[in-house]
Amino acid sequence: GDTFLIGGQVVRYEGLREMTVEVSRRADRPPKIAVFAGSKFSTSTQLSNRILEMLRQETWPELPRHTAEWLALQRERSKLPQRDRILVETFPHDGRQHTCIYGFAGRSAMQTLGLLVTGRMEAEGLNPLGFVSTDYAVLIWGLDWVPDPAPLFDGENLREAFETWLKGNAVMKRTFKGSAVISMMLERNFGPQRRTGRQAAFSSDILYDTLAKYDPDHLLMRITRTEAMRGLVDFGRIEEMLARTRGRIDHVVLDRVTPLAAPLFLEHGRVPIHGEGRERLLADEAGRLMEAAGLKLD
Repeated sequence: GDTFLIGGQVVRYEGLREMTVEVSRRADRPPKIAVFAGSKFSTSTQLSNRILEMLRQETWPELPRHTAEWLALQRERSKLPQRDRILVETFPHDGRQHTCIYGFAGRSAMQTLGLLVTGRMEAEGLNPLGFVSTDYAVLIWGLDWVPDPAPLFDGENLREAFETWLKGNAVMKRTFKGSAVISMMLERNFGPQRRTGRQAAFSSDILYDTLAKYDPDHLLMRITRTEAMRGLVDFGRIEEMLARTRGRIDHVVLDRVTPLAAPLFLEHGRVPIHGEGRERLLADEAGRLMEAAGLKLD
């Protein structure tokens, strides 16, 4: 039912048939402007290293004045990230506890780190509610304060959690489908024999699930795992970050948002975590409603 502007005309979304979007002309309604928010290239490791080297300077005369003042304020209020250490800031904001992790590993790697760390937090009962990532940091918000972030970065635990998460993730199946087509184990979807998107995905998923269960070391599965780790989730960069920092973590406890963390609150692409934290919020809200109604939950 949404209307949007495309090709100089205002059209209304009517439905989706296979790979075709069906619309009708509706010039009488104000349109939404469609934008493409596709994948972004991660910052290169060389650029990340240059930025971290720059942050070691006492002053930044080569930078614009407002940027230099921003970095100086970060140093005054908290700390600046260092190449051989992981900086973790924890602070309250808007009724939630926030944890900001500065890894400078690139957007894809920081996104993956957010998934893995929130999984660890969920296992430890810290009730994360969501996270958002950029090229240089990941910001996590939840119900409970993180007293010690060190266990969240245990390399073996992260690797195990990553393997478990990746096996059942759509990232692997999507990568497998591309590899299977290239290897001619699946037919390309074109011409008069074109199948629906659902049929194509179904065939690919069956093949993936069968190999994952009965032949997980199959060449195609190894290729898929390598491609997914390198191209889509950048786990190699996380391992490089952990090797570079060797467990050295600076945990700074604050009472407010820091200058470097502030831009993350404006970042799009927030990822919600549907776990115990959400259940606790619902239970608390139900309790307040029952109390307001003069009732009491047992």
